[in-house]
Amino acid sequence: MRKLLHCRRGAAAFATVIALVPLIGVVSLGAEAASWYVTKQHAQNAADAAAYSGALRLACTLGGACTDAQSVDYRGREFAAQNAFCATADATAYPGSQCAASLPSGISHAVAIAIGDYSGGTFTTPPAGSGNAVRATVGQQQPAYLAAVLGLTTVNIPAQAIALIMNPTNVCGLGLGRYVNSGSPSNSLTIGGTAQFTGNGCGLMSDNTVKFNSSPSFSGSGWAVNAVNGCQGTSCSKLSIPYNYYSPYAENPLSVLDSESFNTATSSGNLRACPQPYSTCTIAPNTPTTAYNRNLTVTTGNTVIFTTGGTYFFYNANITINGGAVTGTSINIVLLGNSSLSISGGASVNLSANISNSTYPDLSGVLIDDQAPHSSSNAVTVNGDSGTVTLGGAMYFPNVDVTWSGTSANSATACTEVIANSLTMTGNAYMSSAACPANVVPHTQVVALVQ
Repeated sequence: MRKLLHCRRGAAAFATVIALVPLIGVVSLGAEAASWYVTKQHAQNAADAAAYSGALRLACTLGGACTDAQSVDYRGREFAAQNAFCATADATAYPGSQCAASLPSGISHAVAIAIGDYSGGTFTTPPAGSGNAVRATVGQQQPAYLAAVLGLTTVNIPAQAIALIMNPTNVCGLGLGRYVNSGSPSNSLTIGGTAQFTGNGCGLMSDNTVKFNSSPSFSGSGWAVNAVNGCQGTSCSKLSIPYNYYSPYAENPLSVLDSESFNTATSSGNLRACPQPYSTCTIAPNTPTTAYNRNLTVTTGNTVIFTTGGTYFFYNANITINGGAVTGTSINIVLLGNSSLSISGGASVNLSANISNSTYPDLSGVLIDDQAPHSSSNAVTVNGDSGTVTLGGAMYFPNVDVTWSGTSANSATACTEVIANSLTMTGNAYMSSAACPANVVPHTQVVALVQ
């Protein structure tokens, strides 16, 4: 018996068993913590996808050309669901959802999408205006198993992502592509002929596709060509400037004019801007209800002067400048009804926009606002190849097609930009956003994850 009591055989095994108990516990806790890490990574992927998708939808709204019927919240939740994270009621609500119809007992998911303002690392909601960022918060709550020995009953595994909409490039030529299915081509920006661009380098943008009929040349730095739905032509990848053919819609600051009451005004009577015949004609400012409703034709031997500082309305009137001289400083021209504009034939034209219109503030910085409905008869042509055509300010043709060629600038002009349903640019074209008021300058949009 004494030998048995003093026997040390098996002591090491016994000690090992005693030591393995806490070791197995630690390893098990480590395995549970590792599962939390994997869940965290999955949640972060879902948050990233949700924030990015929601921001793309917000960029669409800010671009003023959005046809997506779904909301920012919907797009965010949709992409969270496609990454297997859904709020309880959303499990089967979105196409492509990878969420289970029901989760194991004690496990729940949460998804929240918010629009806000992001600046200096801080996200503020609700936004002061439309917002410039989308935040997605995704999380999973589950019971604590072995971690219960540490006093935990439930474990929350959160993830957050913020996607910011940035505006890296000023745009001086923008094709909106609103009527690509009504007779206009899908390439709402066409660069044709032997196009040569001069002026302050800025962005040329199509909210649909862009088409090259030649290899254009650009004078100076800062130029870029962008589109939403791709590029056509052999020069797409041969540009010497930056390009992106699958970018978000450009921001259109002049969309505010689409709902202005003066753009629905009509005019009656026999209101002519210049008598016939004439050699020199000084046009007086008018109002929407007294808009000039007879055609204005300027040809060789004619001189037309728009009174400085005035606002001029034309209703169902064709303005045809084919030779002659037209001048006007600090003015705003509004084309109502089925009006149209054509400049060609060696004309000398020098017009600049009023950048501070107290009567019609939304026209500040806008040289021409043309809300004519989409029609080939309302198409606009500006061709100054054989003349001197200087147009200073923003020109807005949201529903009609514009052919733009051969414009120039004088020493006082550093703002020439065009926004149109479709824009075809050929020949020598001067474009610049350098001195345009901020309220009229479109911008490209880029969505980036910042948190």
